Amino acid sequence: MNKAADARKMTDLEKQHVPVISAPSRAKRGECFEVTVEVGKELAHPNERGHYVHFLELYADQTYLGGQDFTPVTTCPVAKFCVNLEHIHRQLRAFEFCNLHGVWEGDKAVEVAE
Repeated sequence: MNKAADARKMTDLEKQHVPVISAPSRAKRGECFEVTVEVGKELAHPNERGHYVHFLELYADQTYLGGQDFTPVTTCPVAKFCVNLEHIHRQLRAFEFCNLHGVWEGDKAVEVAE
């Protein structure tokens, strides 16, 4: 599995592949909130038959929340989820599979308050 070595100084390969999670840093327990996962936010990932994002998956810690499959050429690697977290502190983790460069991970902490 691949991750950015330094999130502040990503290489072009990392910018194209590390999934970026957009979500609030704090959420209220029991209330749904939107999470967007995007691949190639800073530098567009190719979307051609020979090189494309095959799927994205979203987890809260180890719990699977959802996923999205993509096809080359006709889709863009962006997925939106509506989630409801119950635990005090959760790490949202997104995984992206590129057909040429394998699995990449991105994460974001979310504090769940009463």
